[in-house]
Amino acid sequence: MTPDARPPADEPDPWAPHAAEPAPVRPRRRGLFIAALVVFAVGVVFTVLAALTPFVLDRDAPTFLYLGAMVFTPVGFLLGLLYAILGSRPPRV
Repeated sequence: MTPDARPPADEPDPWAPHAAEPAPVRPRRRGLFIAALVVFAVGVVFTVLAALTPFVLDRDAPTFLYLGAMVFTPVGFLLGLLYAILGSRPPRV
């Protein structure tokens, strides 16, 4: 390409996005992140309650505390992992 073949400086680059048209902004979807935090927090609460029950009540913790800890904590973690994986993907063009 020779200097004579260049377009004049006042003409916009045909491949550059137009400044008058801002790129469409997609709203961030935080629903999966909030769900992951809530489910994981519930699992942590169940875990703490299951750990403290023998000291407070002087007997074993009820089974539902153990089951809640075993269900909510890993599910919340997996939801957070899914959110992180989906958030790291480049946007669609």
